[in-house]
Amino acid sequence: MMQRDVHMKPGDLLESLQFQPGDFGPVALVSGQPHRAKMCLKKLENPVKNFTFLGYTFWTGTYQGQKVTVGNGGFYAPDSAFVTELLCFGGVDILIRLGSCGALQEQIEIGDFIVADKILRGDGATRYYVDDSFVPRVDSALANSLCALFRGVGTVHQGGIWTTDALFKETKEIVNPYIERGAIAVDMVTSPFVTVANQYGKKCAAVLSVSDNLITGRLGFTDFRFYEAELKMTDAVFQLVAQSEGAKK
Repeated sequence: MMQRDVHMKPGDLLESLQFQPGDFGPVALVSGQPHRAKMCLKKLENPVKNFTFLGYTFWTGTYQGQKVTVGNGGFYAPDSAFVTELLCFGGVDILIRLGSCGALQEQIEIGDFIVADKILRGDGATRYYVDDSFVPRVDSALANSLCALFRGVGTVHQGGIWTTDALFKETKEIVNPYIERGAIAVDMVTSPFVTVANQYGKKCAAVLSVSDNLITGRLGFTDFRFYEAELKMTDAVFQLVAQSEGAKK
């Protein structure tokens, strides 16, 4: 039988990866897809790789004199939870997720942007961190700043994000109750990302580009509008980084 309270803590793993205190910047831009993280990496000056672990890689450099960390932080709820915990434990103060999602309203188009203002937990990972009554919360000021910036580059919708673990079980019996609770989009990451950040007392927000629409049935994973939105997303979020007081530490 196991006798220790916990097998491994975030600090134990970071130490094994040769991570040193202060290696991360105060602001982290966290993507699911590696190619999106590399879009962010191209904007950094003098980036240094912090670590690579299980396919997740983070770099820290500067942008307009501000220290920023970028990387791919998980495709699904379990990996997003532990990567977010590494970032929080490692000293990041502001976490912004650059993700993708499926729309849950007919008028939302491929390539539109969704800024989360409410998180609906449909994943299993967060139950290891909090009880079922816990409601994850994004930083409202950060979310409003994202909305203002992204309105300059595309169509923005602000609303609830439902996170699920089961891509091929997005049935009307499961989806519609979440729409009734205020979800305007669905993904597989935002709930653990925000929940873990909340547990560490960190500021967080999420902006997602729309890849498909569950109401109309449109699939836009290879649509040029989706790819273009990813490019615009990267440019716009760095404007926020440049304005961020947290990045000036």
